[in-house]
Amino acid sequence: MWTYYRNGVVPKRNKQKPENEVVNLPPISNVIPSKSAILDHHTKGQTTAQRLQELFFSQGPRDHHGPLHRTVRKKKNTLGHQVVPLSRVSVETELEITAHLKYHLHQRHSKNSSLEEKSSVVFQKTKTVLFKDQVSSDSPPHLLQSLVPLEEKEKEEKEDEEEKEKKEGAVIVQNASSCTDEAPDGQGSLSDGPFRAADIDNKQRLDERDPNLQHHSSPNTLYDDSISSLHFKQRRFMIYLCGGYKDTVPERSALMESVYPRLYLHCKQRGYDFRMIDLRAGVGDPVSDHHDLAEMHMETLRHCQETEGPNFFVFTGQKHEIRSLPNTIPQADFEAILKLVERSKKKLSRRQSDMAVESQTSIGTGDSRSFVLDKEPILSEEKEPSQSSAVMSENSISSSSMSDGDETQLARSWLDYDQDSTLLQTWYKLDKNTIPAVYRLLPVSKHHPDFLSRDGHRRKLGRKAWRSSCVKLWNVLWRSGPEAIGEEATCHLLKTVLDWEVEQGLGGKQPPEEYSHCYKRIITDLLYNLKNEYASQFIDLHKGRPEINQTLHQAQQRFIRNIHLKLRHTNIHETNVSWGRKGLSAKHNRSHQFYVDRLCSHFQRTVTASLNRLMQVRQAKGSFDTQRKEVSKLRVEEEIQRHVRFGKTLAQGYVFRQDFLMEVKHALQASLFSQNAVLLLGDLGSGKSTTLAKLAHLIPTWISGDARVLTCFVGLTSDSRNVRLLLQTLCLQIANIYSLKTEISESLSELSSELCSLLGMVTEDRPLTLVLDGLDNLSEEHEADLSWLNNILLPNVFTVLSAGTQSKCAQILQSQVKVTVLSLPALHHQEIASGLASRLASDYRQLTENQWSLLFQSCLSCPSPLYLDLAYAETRQWSSFTPKESLNIPTDPNQLFMSILVSLEREHGPCLVRRMALLISLSCSGVTEEELLVLLGRDDNVTREMAVLHHQTLPVSEYSPVPYAFVARLLHVLKDYVKEVESDGTWVLRWTHAEFGYVILQRYSPTEDSIKAVHADFADYFNGNVPNSQVFQPLAWIRKEKGRRCYEFNLRKLRCLPYHYIHSGQIIPLLTQCLFNYEFLLHKLWGLSVHHVEEDLKAAVIPDKELLDVKVLGQVLCLSHSLLLNDPCQLASQLLGRLERIISQDKPVASGDPRRYSFLHDLLAQCKSSSLPVLVPSYTCLLPPGGLVHTLLSGHMSVVTALAHGRHHIVSCSSDGMLNMWRLDEQTRPVRSLPRAHGSAVDWAADSLTLCLDDSVLVLQMGHCLQVREVDTGKVLYMEKESLDVPVVTSACDGRLLVVFYDGSHMVKVFDLVVSCSLLCCVNLALEFEPIHKDQSILVSRHSVKDFVLFAYRDGGEAAIFNAKGGIVSSTLKAQHPAASIQAVEISSQYLLLFCRYPYKRHSEIIHIELFSTASFQYLRSILGCSQDYISQVTIAGGGSHIVAFCPTLHSATTEIIIWNLETEDHKHIARFPGLLVYGVCYDLRYCVGFCAGEQFLRMWNLGSRINDQTLTYNVHKAHSDGTAEIVTMQRYPRYVVCRSTRPGTVRIWNVARTRFKGHPVQVEYGLFSSSDIALVRDLKLYILSDRGTTNFTDAPTSVYQTLLVYDLLKKSYIKKQTGLFIVPCPWQDYRLLEGEILLGLSETRDHLILWDLDSGYIKGRIKTSYKETLLSSMDRDSQIISSKEKTGLVMPWDRRTETQTAKRRRREREVKREKDEQQRLEREKFNSIDQYLLSGDERVVICSYFAHHLNVFSVVSEEHLHTLEDRWSLLSLRTAAITHTGGYLVVSNYSEAQHAPYLTLWDTQQGRVRKRLKNEPGICCIAISSDASRVVFGISGFNKLKVWEPFRRKHKTISGYGSLNLNWSSLLFITEGQSKAFLLSDAVSMWDLDNGTLLSVFTPDSKIQTISLLGPDNGTLLLGFSDISTLITMTVSQQNVHTKSSSACGKDLFGESSSSEDDEETNKN
Repeated sequence: MWTYYRNGVVPKRNKQKPENEVVNLPPISNVIPSKSAILDHHTKGQTTAQRLQELFFSQGPRDHHGPLHRTVRKKKNTLGHQVVPLSRVSVETELEITAHLKYHLHQRHSKNSSLEEKSSVVFQKTKTVLFKDQVSSDSPPHLLQSLVPLEEKEKEEKEDEEEKEKKEGAVIVQNASSCTDEAPDGQGSLSDGPFRAADIDNKQRLDERDPNLQHHSSPNTLYDDSISSLHFKQRRFMIYLCGGYKDTVPERSALMESVYPRLYLHCKQRGYDFRMIDLRAGVGDPVSDHHDLAEMHMETLRHCQETEGPNFFVFTGQKHEIRSLPNTIPQADFEAILKLVERSKKKLSRRQSDMAVESQTSIGTGDSRSFVLDKEPILSEEKEPSQSSAVMSENSISSSSMSDGDETQLARSWLDYDQDSTLLQTWYKLDKNTIPAVYRLLPVSKHHPDFLSRDGHRRKLGRKAWRSSCVKLWNVLWRSGPEAIGEEATCHLLKTVLDWEVEQGLGGKQPPEEYSHCYKRIITDLLYNLKNEYASQFIDLHKGRPEINQTLHQAQQRFIRNIHLKLRHTNIHETNVSWGRKGLSAKHNRSHQFYVDRLCSHFQRTVTASLNRLMQVRQAKGSFDTQRKEVSKLRVEEEIQRHVRFGKTLAQGYVFRQDFLMEVKHALQASLFSQNAVLLLGDLGSGKSTTLAKLAHLIPTWISGDARVLTCFVGLTSDSRNVRLLLQTLCLQIANIYSLKTEISESLSELSSELCSLLGMVTEDRPLTLVLDGLDNLSEEHEADLSWLNNILLPNVFTVLSAGTQSKCAQILQSQVKVTVLSLPALHHQEIASGLASRLASDYRQLTENQWSLLFQSCLSCPSPLYLDLAYAETRQWSSFTPKESLNIPTDPNQLFMSILVSLEREHGPCLVRRMALLISLSCSGVTEEELLVLLGRDDNVTREMAVLHHQTLPVSEYSPVPYAFVARLLHVLKDYVKEVESDGTWVLRWTHAEFGYVILQRYSPTEDSIKAVHADFADYFNGNVPNSQVFQPLAWIRKEKGRRCYEFNLRKLRCLPYHYIHSGQIIPLLTQCLFNYEFLLHKLWGLSVHHVEEDLKAAVIPDKELLDVKVLGQVLCLSHSLLLNDPCQLASQLLGRLERIISQDKPVASGDPRRYSFLHDLLAQCKSSSLPVLVPSYTCLLPPGGLVHTLLSGHMSVVTALAHGRHHIVSCSSDGMLNMWRLDEQTRPVRSLPRAHGSAVDWAADSLTLCLDDSVLVLQMGHCLQVREVDTGKVLYMEKESLDVPVVTSACDGRLLVVFYDGSHMVKVFDLVVSCSLLCCVNLALEFEPIHKDQSILVSRHSVKDFVLFAYRDGGEAAIFNAKGGIVSSTLKAQHPAASIQAVEISSQYLLLFCRYPYKRHSEIIHIELFSTASFQYLRSILGCSQDYISQVTIAGGGSHIVAFCPTLHSATTEIIIWNLETEDHKHIARFPGLLVYGVCYDLRYCVGFCAGEQFLRMWNLGSRINDQTLTYNVHKAHSDGTAEIVTMQRYPRYVVCRSTRPGTVRIWNVARTRFKGHPVQVEYGLFSSSDIALVRDLKLYILSDRGTTNFTDAPTSVYQTLLVYDLLKKSYIKKQTGLFIVPCPWQDYRLLEGEILLGLSETRDHLILWDLDSGYIKGRIKTSYKETLLSSMDRDSQIISSKEKTGLVMPWDRRTETQTAKRRRREREVKREKDEQQRLEREKFNSIDQYLLSGDERVVICSYFAHHLNVFSVVSEEHLHTLEDRWSLLSLRTAAITHTGGYLVVSNYSEAQHAPYLTLWDTQQGRVRKRLKNEPGICCIAISSDASRVVFGISGFNKLKVWEPFRRKHKTISGYGSLNLNWSSLLFITEGQSKAFLLSDAVSMWDLDNGTLLSVFTPDSKIQTISLLGPDNGTLLLGFSDISTLITMTVSQQNVHTKSSSACGKDLFGESSSSEDDEETNKN
């Protein structure tokens, strides 16, 4: 049988759990559904249990097309019937149902009740009816067919109640709602609550209420400060999760555990920050002392809604949210409720005795329909954590628990109403400070002081007592509210936190479907398990009974219906689950785990799809260096925008000190003449930033012209605190304002110079103002360097600064910078009064007289805007009833801050507050919320305190051990003291003022050790000691995009980890984990710059101990500075290329001795297993550390073109015409920029400069033009344009005379600069010797003695002394040997110097410096140099005691600075550096200055620091370093490579398989051949062609090689000498030594190829052309004559129409003749000589080119002519061509004269035809082809791109090159055997990924790579030969976790190498 439980109330039963669960029937609807509605398609597919669930707990029959009709029926109306499907029940269940029906019938008849008079709403009017059940055809036959009616009501309702029903016309709410949470079909609103309005008057009263009522009664009031009010697009997403505190824990926890890390990683990989906030995680109920949790929730939600994308997710179940009380109640509403309670109490006073007895009886029986405070059930401590909200979730006095209205009336007595009145007046007090007045809920600790007790047990009891009081208060408002103030107002008043969240979440941003989602979870068989101990967590039950609390259940249904009304069904995701072990537990039920996984997957897909639509992901284009530049530029632009927006926001809030602005205006106007900076000084919170923001807004109106203002608020971001980054930002802004396209440097010294130069370009019509706020906030990286401020005080530049009054920065500014000091005045009392009044008015508040007086006096004692804001914020906690003794405001911001900390400690615990405050104070530029949560949870004191005070024993999750709500509460209270700013791609929290951090340190961490401990915790966190550190704290977030790896660097970790290691004193971990950790170094160089690493190196100091490793690493970074700045990915190759030799030689002297370098060994070992594919050199091939390092001098915005030194200054010129004057003492900045030329003269990019007349006159020479101008004014004194010859300028007579020689002629002009540059004389010199060269023929000394100038002709043997005054040659000086070649001339005070080059030994030259007397012009002596001196320019230094020469070497692309001591004749090579020096000067050994080609900065060396270093001494006996000319791999001995040196006769053999011999050859042979011999190597044998002579057996004498020498490198002896040979000489590259000792070469006429058999010495064969047709026969074939429109004359149509037959015949004859001539020319080309040839890799096919339109293909084996590849319209050449290994295909670049288009043509050499063509490919300079011709790679010069062509697949892609790539005709390109990689040699060596179209790695050498070869069967190893070092460099690809065995490892050692065990040991060490 069936049992129907009225109102879902199940009577108490035996506690033993029956086998079958009790089924609760729903209330019977009055609507008669159709039969089809019951047996629809949805029901048919369900199981019996599901059908029962649909029946019992649905709101009514399903109607998918229309609303669910509810009909109000009177008592006398006919009752309807409902068809209900029934099922079989067990015998036990039937017995229980029968017993329950008997019990319920007895209860109905035993009670007689009367309704309360004028009751506003009948909450439950359910009628029990008789209905005939119509059973479906498929129901069991023995189902019960009908139920008998129990009774009918005998009493009618009172007349006034009936009238009220008629008046309302409202729908009586059903007494039970559906537990299946079906979506409502009817219309409604969120305000629909459990009541209807009592009467129309109540509605009108609610409508007439003040419009601001909702604002005051809302539990949320957001205080916007200046930071949070910034509204601009942020690169972050925030998601707010909400749901029931208890029932949605599994879903929310699973999302935070599994989905949050994945979404976080997804966003971080794309450059976005991501946060997912769950304020309920780990929190049992929304209880706080000041009832501000709802406000905190709403504030957090609004913060999330400020971001784009989905930001609100609500999770619902079948349990209603925990009830909460309103913090404020409007005065009218509260008094109406209180009045109703009092009236009800009076009404029942006449029945006091009877009702009291009845009430006492009710309490004694334990009836839950009434409550008394003393009778509240006490929960055991063991169950408290799991039932923290049990009291709140129980409705002990709810009218829904009653059976009808009579029972409700009986349950209430006047004593109950008296208790209600007492409760209301006890907890709510009238607060008149709010406008309008409200009743405010008192803090919990007011009546329950144990709520804030330090004792955990007492605090627990205090929370329990408050829950009891809260339940009672809520019930009072619930019962009395509808009648007193109306149902709608009561619903609004009793909204839960979740109600407020849903209202804001679904109504905050429209449409809500774009931002909001709802997840509904329904436990279908929950009602069968109400007796389960876990059921109360998922549905609202009565306490102690397994019965549903209908009031809360109905509220939950209305809550869900409201969600459906506001949110489209597509965003509501519903899931049904079954009850399991422990209810809903993924850990104990597999189906629940599946449900949770599916929910997480759906959530992740939904969020990811939405975020992907919004993300603007930067596409990875170009190489790594170009990507880094783009990211850096974007980062600086974002930094600028932050400051601009922040300044605009502050300026809008400026209200004080209007008069002070005028004072600043006058100071700025005065600075126009004084060029002083305006310095604003003020104390903490005085409003400096706001004032400067307002000034930045007003200054453009104060200054005439197109004024621009640059504003920077130092400390707003982490970058702005760094002086270097601050200057970089300023420079970029200035360059953008004035449209200057220039590269901005990154070092501090360079930036300060560039800033000065940029400001020098500011003009009067476009003045500039620099507004720099908070200079005292600069960080310590550069000791807060402010010296650059002295150089920015220039004309047309206004500067406004600010600093703290007592700061060190202010003292420095006043003492070292020209400033006008203005102090910010204190606020006037009128300003304070108006400021406080405006704040009160905006917040609709007022204060009592005493409160106002206290606040006003406090502000007068500290009259600053900051204190005014903080003090006013403190008064927000004041109410009108606050006791006077509790009113206290400290008169100092720091003390006020301290008082707030004390209150926080009392409520939340001192350990938690202390730890969080220290984390914010000691963080690096702020702390993120993730860092706070993790670091709080790792503090043992915090966890113990939370376990005691908050009963938080288990961590919320592994990512946030501490509940986020605890942190959010603290931040909510401290919102006026903490701000959130963007820093390093994330959002961090830090104090609004740095002084608050000092207060924290004084209070919580007074000792240095405690501070270091916090820094150590930070360092441990950033080092990766956190769960899932690869997601939250990797070095970079990497995503793959189209085969490319895209990096988003974790800048926070890269900055913070070294910072905290340094500040915690952990220098050794700093070295091991950061500075000598390759991956960390790589990512920091890449994500930030080399300057950041250098700053860390400077801080890595251990007292009393020198770290040699740090010193060496710093020198390496300095040598590679410019390279790593552009391409940090070369870090591994640069470290290995400079340190490998040093580290390999660093071995302990004895066993147990330490090595010299402690950290470099590990660093280099890590370089060889880089996470990036890197080209790794095997040995040192770059300049090692330890040499003289230069300093960069910046000040030019374009490339430097000229340099000159005068008596006191140096002048430099750049390509934009800028002239900078430098004084090189302690400064490294330009003194000033010289003025522009006046008049019609233009600014030149001078080729040379000369300073004359005590640095007052400057001479500029550019090409054939000459200009003389004054230095100070720019006035042009003389100009000479377009002379016939290039002028060469020098000076005489201490700069008073200007002497101008003309290159290529004998003319000399002398000008007198004293007399306005008048011409003294112009003479033509008549010399006995003539110039040898036409260009750059004359050499002139830069110095002079008296009026003597020394000059000579280059490479001549004589020099002459020119008398400038007399205009004659006074004397000539001859070199001491006829073989001398003069390279330079110079004059010192004592000597005339001739620098002559002489032949030296066999193949060398040497420099002699010949000294002549300046008095007698006689030869004195000579000073020898060395054979490695290549002098380009000389200068006199050290007062004439030293000669400095600059020696750029073209073949190695390096420059050396060498020096001679004229007295001791000591010769030293002081410095060597990559690059070719264009010009250099050195008048003081401490300041040697020069510049290289293409650079916009100068280099300066301190030669004096190394002048006494004897290790730098060179002499004629020092060995000359040679390079590698050729690399030959051995086919039979793959582990050996033979290198031919650039020094003739030297050969080196290298074992490339042995690690121990990577830097040393296994054998070296010297003097084997001369420079005139040809040496060829094959299989460790050296074949030498020598004895070059002439032969007379031909008509004309022919030069031949007559002798062959064969040297066996293995035996170290000659094994053969053969004479009488006649081998035609060719360049060595035209010889090929083939298998079987066959030599391939060209004939003497180069018309065919010859094969010589070197074994016999005779010609083996000749490979000649054999054309099938003769020239004459081919000319006669008319069919071969092809007409071409391009070759014929152009004939217009009108000419054809008028053309006669004779003219047409003549025209055709001319065309035929032209075609025949063309054919004859092509045939004659076939007899051209061979230009060059290509030999296939298998040495079987050779292809020759002839400077013709054809190519010939020959077989080496058969010596036959196979094919002629002919293209009539293209000249074919093999200079840009490539052949496959077998010779089957040839790819060649050609230009079609017919199509006027360049082609890339693929020829099939076996068939002699074109296979494929690629059109319009100009500028091809290098080509490579795969072995099967399936892939062709070629480089495009000028565009610096590689293109990949797959001819047989018709694919074509372009790969962009790196920034410094310079493709030219000397570039070489190779494809590996796998066809996936390519190697390119174009100055640098680079590796390319052809499959993905990316650049993988680049290696940039310091010197020139002379030759390159590939090794191994897959061509995966590069062999490099350098021009200036003899070491063979093996370059391999190093990649992480990739270990491949080289093919060269096979074979045996042949040269007596030691055992391989040594190599194994060395490998293990590395």
